[in-house]
Amino acid sequence: MIENILSGLGLETEEIKTYLLLLETGPITAGNLSKKLGFPRSSLYGFLKRLQDQGMVNESKKFDIKIFSAEAPEKISLLFKQRIEDLAEKQSLYESILPDLRKLQPSKLITPKLQIFEGEEGLKSALKDMLLYKNISTQAFWPIKKMVDILTPDFFRYLNKERIRNNLYTRAIWPKSQKLDVKQHPYLGVGERFLREIRIAPAEMDFSMGYWIYGNKAVFISSRKESFGFIIESSELIQMLLVQFELVWKISKPLIIDSKDSDKFIEEMKRY
Repeated sequence: MIENILSGLGLETEEIKTYLLLLETGPITAGNLSKKLGFPRSSLYGFLKRLQDQGMVNESKKFDIKIFSAEAPEKISLLFKQRIEDLAEKQSLYESILPDLRKLQPSKLITPKLQIFEGEEGLKSALKDMLLYKNISTQAFWPIKKMVDILTPDFFRYLNKERIRNNLYTRAIWPKSQKLDVKQHPYLGVGERFLREIRIAPAEMDFSMGYWIYGNKAVFISSRKESFGFIIESSELIQMLLVQFELVWKISKPLIIDSKDSDKFIEEMKRY
């Protein structure tokens, strides 16, 4: 878990291992550190230099011998805070030049009507397309258990934070066989704060591929078994899917959960 967290600072696996071992050993020479890690000393100096540039490692000398030590773990929080502030500033600057960037596009730009995606990262990219929209209603015919399996809980935690920030109100229909425990997945809450309603389809309506409608597009995503998806842009198809969705919505039952099970997700959002 710690390696996954520290990778958010742009660190490679070898650099993370170097920092963690320095925490354990305390001040140590590059030679001894190289032996413990099993890294060539030439490569290790590169890892140490990058960690020093990040402010995670100190270099000192004892009897003209270089000694390396890790910065206190508390400093990592400051590095994350700085990274967040830098990104927020760049995002603000980028949004200020968006009008100029749009002017660079050809006036008769033709948007692709169909885009195909494969593999876990491709499917995540497909679903992120929805986050280009703001202040609209969306509809999801969604086998949630299979979707979380292929896209991971961490991704859905991220997706729901951004969906709420973009004011994307969602009505979702889950198959009865696909329900998940909201205690284990608090990002799946319902109600005004989550901008979401969820209903459970009749037991005989089971499906493993889902679609999510937004604007005049729909993203279709399969289960891990086939691991593919596509985005289609078609007013006529969207109209047909919405008719189907509304019919199933009427005969489906609302998902009732204890709001306490999902409160911690909203509180987490407030901190960032």
